[in-house]
Amino acid sequence: MLLKPRLLGLGIALTIAALTFTSQAQTVSKLTLDSFTNNKGSWTEVGEVWSELSPKDHILIADGEGTILFNAPAKRKPGSDIISSEKFGDVELTMVYMMAEGSNSGLYLQGQYEVQLLDSWMETNPKSGSNGGVYERWDESKPDGQKGYQGYAPRQNASKAPGIWQKLEVAFQAPRFSANGEKIQNAKFRYIRLNGVTIHENLEVFGPTRGALFEEEVAEGPIRIQGDHGSVAIKSLEVKRLDLSAPEIKNINFSVYSGSFSEFPKSDLQAIKTGSLESFDDFNSGVTGSTLTKFTGVLDIKESGNYTFDLDVPRGLGAMVLGDNSASAELREGRVRVEKALDSGEIPYSIWISKPMDWTVQGFNFTVSADGLWPIALSESVMSYNNSVDPIWVKTEETPVLRSFAELPNRTKLSHAVSVSSNFGTHFTYDLETNQLIRVWRGGFLDATPMWHSRGNGVSRPLGAITELSLDTPLLLTNSYQASDIALKGTGYQILGNGDVEFGAKLESGAILKDHIKLMETGKGIFRELEISGAPQGYQVKIAPGNTLKKVSKTLYLIEDTGVYLEVLTEDAEPKIGTEGIYLPFNSKLSYVLLF
Repeated sequence: MLLKPRLLGLGIALTIAALTFTSQAQTVSKLTLDSFTNNKGSWTEVGEVWSELSPKDHILIADGEGTILFNAPAKRKPGSDIISSEKFGDVELTMVYMMAEGSNSGLYLQGQYEVQLLDSWMETNPKSGSNGGVYERWDESKPDGQKGYQGYAPRQNASKAPGIWQKLEVAFQAPRFSANGEKIQNAKFRYIRLNGVTIHENLEVFGPTRGALFEEEVAEGPIRIQGDHGSVAIKSLEVKRLDLSAPEIKNINFSVYSGSFSEFPKSDLQAIKTGSLESFDDFNSGVTGSTLTKFTGVLDIKESGNYTFDLDVPRGLGAMVLGDNSASAELREGRVRVEKALDSGEIPYSIWISKPMDWTVQGFNFTVSADGLWPIALSESVMSYNNSVDPIWVKTEETPVLRSFAELPNRTKLSHAVSVSSNFGTHFTYDLETNQLIRVWRGGFLDATPMWHSRGNGVSRPLGAITELSLDTPLLLTNSYQASDIALKGTGYQILGNGDVEFGAKLESGAILKDHIKLMETGKGIFRELEISGAPQGYQVKIAPGNTLKKVSKTLYLIEDTGVYLEVLTEDAEPKIGTEGIYLPFNSKLSYVLLF
């Protein structure tokens, strides 16, 4: 008798424990141009790619030799879809890519299911055809306007500007087929993340999207990249197979003991019921009142690997031992975890389930996961207890400006932060204590769950794709990029309009600082103008972190490693790479724009 495992969705939360494992080989394919067929000349490999954001030329510019896949369709070299020679089933895929302005491409899992790649820079209401959307299926027999169906828009627009590298992460579960080839389970996108933001989750697709490579669905198929719709570059494309065979429970024996136990009994007990099962889910103690149940059997490990087993007993206690060593086992509340490097073959297991209250629900949660394996349910409780809460999202139209704590990537908390939203899909956070522009982002506004749920901790978090600009550094720096001896004291702020705020501060000398920040109506980025009067001149202001600065045009620069364009509006102000980022000189007035 074998207990077949069940795939779990993403609702299973896994606590991470720091352990050193033996090496486990998993197949990760790093695709290069040689990995693909059907290149008709528009695809090459180059060393550098960028965009000039020209209103006339919606193209990417490439230079040098390297490993970046670059597609530049032209009349003499018409664009073509490239198709990987290797075929894949269940995968986790990570791609770093760049779109030209107005360009269009697509990533097809198994050549069948398209995740759209598009310049969606300024979109506020994304659709299935937007960047990161799962494209429509198509029925040519239907009337015009009804041919496309079952397309799925991303939850929000987490895209970046053309010419900036974007990161797409896809967890794809292939369709399942019976022994005679009949489809018994649809394909599923377990998640799709764009620039760190989850835009799809547990999304079932009922058939191939428009333009699929094959008419019929398959268990394995190639990676296909659309190349006939415009210029696109791919910095890296890695595909990890999730084809590790899941462990199976080979047999289940049980013994039930009467009583309420918070620790193992010190003496042998007489079982009041014993038996064997086909499945953990079939178990019923048949006893009214509190019980301790011991399950024993054999776990069939199909392939060697580093495995994580999690046991959770709702409103009860549990213990688990894999192998013959039971000396370390103890009954515990909450999640019990065993992480173990296992060779293929059979190993004994012992599981203890304590139900200390007679009203405790039947069953328990028992899961296994590993590198190369989706989380698998070996047992599920009759009733699940989800400790998560409904999120509290702040909407722009209801609360466009919010005071709260802001948490930085280094875990520092800013206690005087103001977050400002706009109807253009862009937002920013400002620190009233340091008068610094802390971050900008595109997508949803704020998640205030940590701030407003229960007693709260005062923190709100951005919902979209974030670009961090400052880690609590002072505004005014010396020419050697050190903190100046000028002390600023914030005087508040004035809301001037939609995403338009003027912040103020005073110096000890009585001088006045005005800091005007406005989210651009085009949705492209943010405008900032600093003005100081009655104070010494000759400061430096940190604009953004970064170690690279590429001059794109007369006043436009690309900070590639941060993912923003800097447009300098103040005449003769030239940005420089300093000790911790990119800096601009600030005398009496400084104006610039960040495009992201």
